[in-house]
Amino acid sequence: MIQIMKMHAKNCLLPAFLLLVYIMLYSFNSLPTEKKEVGGKAYMLAMMTQMGLKVPEGWILDAPPQETERDEILGLIDFKKYSLAVRSSATGEDSKEHSFAGQNSTFLYVDNETDLFHSIQNCFESIQKESSKSYRKHFLGSSEDIPMNVVIQRMIDPAYSGVYFSKDPRGKYETWMLEYIDGVGEDLVSGKRTPIILSEANQESEHLTREQIQQLLQAARLVEEKYQDDFDMEWAIDKNGDVFILQARPITAKGSISNLKKLATDELDRLKKKNSLDTVWDGQTFAEWTVAPSSFTRQLWAKAFTKGGSFDTALRELGYLGFRKCSDDFSILDSVFGKSYINLNKLGDLYFGSIPYDIEPLPRPHLRFNFLKISAQVIFNTPITMFRMLKVGLSINTSRRKHLDAAKSALVEFSTKMKRPNDPNLYHDWADDVLMERIEKECHVFSTYTLTWPFILISLTETTLQTMMSLLKSIVSEEEASQLIKQWTGQGIKTETWEMGQYFKKACARKELRPMFLERYGHRGPGELDLNSKRWIELGEDAFYDLTEEEYKLSKSKHSFIDVEKEIDGFKTFKKAILQDEWKILKDLLELREKWKMALLKPFCHIRFLLLEKAKRLNLESPEDIFWLNLSEIKSFNTETPLTIKRRKEKAKAFDHFNFSMVTSLKEIEDIVEGKSTGDDQLRGEGLSPGLVKGTVVVVHNPENMKDIEWPENPILVAQSTDPGWTPLFIKSKGIIVERGGVLSHCAIVAREMGIPAVSGIMKCHHKFKGGENVWVDGNTGTIKLES
Repeated sequence: MIQIMKMHAKNCLLPAFLLLVYIMLYSFNSLPTEKKEVGGKAYMLAMMTQMGLKVPEGWILDAPPQETERDEILGLIDFKKYSLAVRSSATGEDSKEHSFAGQNSTFLYVDNETDLFHSIQNCFESIQKESSKSYRKHFLGSSEDIPMNVVIQRMIDPAYSGVYFSKDPRGKYETWMLEYIDGVGEDLVSGKRTPIILSEANQESEHLTREQIQQLLQAARLVEEKYQDDFDMEWAIDKNGDVFILQARPITAKGSISNLKKLATDELDRLKKKNSLDTVWDGQTFAEWTVAPSSFTRQLWAKAFTKGGSFDTALRELGYLGFRKCSDDFSILDSVFGKSYINLNKLGDLYFGSIPYDIEPLPRPHLRFNFLKISAQVIFNTPITMFRMLKVGLSINTSRRKHLDAAKSALVEFSTKMKRPNDPNLYHDWADDVLMERIEKECHVFSTYTLTWPFILISLTETTLQTMMSLLKSIVSEEEASQLIKQWTGQGIKTETWEMGQYFKKACARKELRPMFLERYGHRGPGELDLNSKRWIELGEDAFYDLTEEEYKLSKSKHSFIDVEKEIDGFKTFKKAILQDEWKILKDLLELREKWKMALLKPFCHIRFLLLEKAKRLNLESPEDIFWLNLSEIKSFNTETPLTIKRRKEKAKAFDHFNFSMVTSLKEIEDIVEGKSTGDDQLRGEGLSPGLVKGTVVVVHNPENMKDIEWPENPILVAQSTDPGWTPLFIKSKGIIVERGGVLSHCAIVAREMGIPAVSGIMKCHHKFKGGENVWVDGNTGTIKLES
């Protein structure tokens, strides 16, 4: 053990010259058994070395070395004989509760002095990355720094690498199992490659000898016996055939690789039993659900997509068939790996009945002839169906203004009826029976009536958009038509959401306006489409950040609106009069859609307040736990209910590891789960908002922690998806990268209104990026370029 003594001040109010801090560099052989604060990774490597297991030689550093200390470190290694692996090891990392997987830095094949000390410094600094802070905030309840240590270890150049599991959580194998691939194990852990599997019942391998397998098993048994726990262990066999143990951690029920594979396999089997292999799902309707919805939220929205629900009423109001021939429990809203999708196979018949067409989802949902669907019944019904299609098409085209006027009148009436203060404690004094009765009533009204006009407006918006695109494509190129639509819908309208953003910035600059902002907009917030997410009124002052008056005035001057009607008038075509009419209708539809969303989120917010009051009376561990129950489970609450809540929360957290395309199919999901395709290298998506900007990535998983984020000079916001409740983060950002969200999503329109370049469709971007990367965001072409 080398003891390095220096003057070093760490988060302390005492002057530096009064502090005496020991900086320790331990070899694996010398780490004291009680020294567990070096982190789970470093500790287990040291303990396994002291047990006599074959672990690559290494050292543990508990603070960044100074210039005078570098020679002592260099004296321990020989770059001529081997390269190094430099790995972070934070306190609490690789524990039974939390793995911190991917949150802190690792560098492999480090082979020179410059890269070594750069890697060491980077590992220590990785505790400051936004992804690591968000992880700590989410799992540990605080984003405060935790002690970071760094492992410097001889790099093994493996012929084969793999993972050992004490038990197969899937239950497929009764005891241990091994997974391995040739080469470095990163592709195995990340899921990019399908491994070879060995078990107690099948130990035959064309790559590994019986002796090597037995060495692995013997090492595992020694660790299991010493710590009386189940482990998963990473290992490698070098080119000489020597077996090395690279890492060991206690198996967590929710976090092990094999358990995630079992979860994926079980979910895939469930989907296959309920759907044909040609099933296609569309998630664009729910692109703004920034998290997998909680159980209560999913039940509430699913009811809206059943017979007699809001979507059924909206279809029939527009002249479609709706759910008339469906059973009462038939819903087109499916849960796919915890996310919500519309089942397009089920959706088709709701419009015109059985017709020889499929709904083709891309680039936007449209009908495509399917010869295989022709049958005697279809042929018999064709005249009636064709008449219905023509009638509905003509009706919608000629009655959009009538629907708009009716939607405006309905909005005034709805807003008057639903006017309530943004007060989370409003129901504190209500009797239990009255409270439960109101919860049931509010849920019924929301699913059955509240969403009807928004659904009608969404349908009319889609129809009008397609008409405009057809008109524009007959005047300019398809690419130019697409760009014009994006520009016009961003800079040609002033939506309610845009006004909310302006008011928010003003409230950040002038504290006296914050109570009025919360009174008007407090029912909204980040993740607002899920009842499990806090509203701004609950966040209070934490909803704002401080903005100077100069910064506020500068932000106001950055965005300018355009006169779309004047631009259209400049076209030299006889179609411009029709185009003007279509634009005016589209503008009115989009503005009214935003006003309806503002209004409907008021009663939705009050469902949350009602449930939180009910949760207090049930004495739940956390009030938010109530959102992981459905209505009947709340009414029949018993001693087993908390266990149900725990299981659902863990499953939802595990499902966060799986992300699929916005429009996906059962075949695509099957290929990904079985390792045939991952799409991990995809950095080309869809441009939501034009512009080209370079900046530094900030990954945000939970926008409620906005005040904990350290914003770089030119921040690029990266998230799975966003909604208008993310407005405070939009204002801070120079560019946006998301996985989910279409060109007419609320977040896309807000980004264009604010003039922020934005790209969607970048798969797993919120996991792919760790924070701190320098990237170019090209909202014109929908591409992301990483700076080397």
